[in-house]
Amino acid sequence: MQKYKDIFGQVGRLAVALLVCVAVMLAIYGLLGAFTQKVLLGAVLGFLLAMGNFVSLSITVSNALDRAARDNDPQRAQLSIQSSSVIRLLVLAVIYIVLFRAKVCDPVAALLPLLLAQVALKLVEFFRKDDKGGDAAV
Repeated sequence: MQKYKDIFGQVGRLAVALLVCVAVMLAIYGLLGAFTQKVLLGAVLGFLLAMGNFVSLSITVSNALDRAARDNDPQRAQLSIQSSSVIRLLVLAVIYIVLFRAKVCDPVAALLPLLLAQVALKLVEFFRKDDKGGDAAV
């Protein structure tokens, strides 16, 4: 149960950081005078897809590591993670293609949260490491 608690904690931290990044993105759209309903919908869908991608990645890696420890087979765990990566990429590509072909949302606003998730992860890790370092100094 502890492993899922750790995953949910990381997902929660990423969600907050990504929400801040998406809010900044929407503010920039607003300042440029390009904010529309399609931009907002793209930002929401992009946020949901980025979070879904991260949750899927986290669960896959956690399960693969558990299996590797249990079966003592790190090669199989690595193969599982790599195959999951390809499948997640294909699923995301199909979803984005369908969204863009149907002209449901703004493509840039939908793709940016997926890229901003990487920035948000770096921010989360930076502050998490900094927080741990602060506790050690006390």
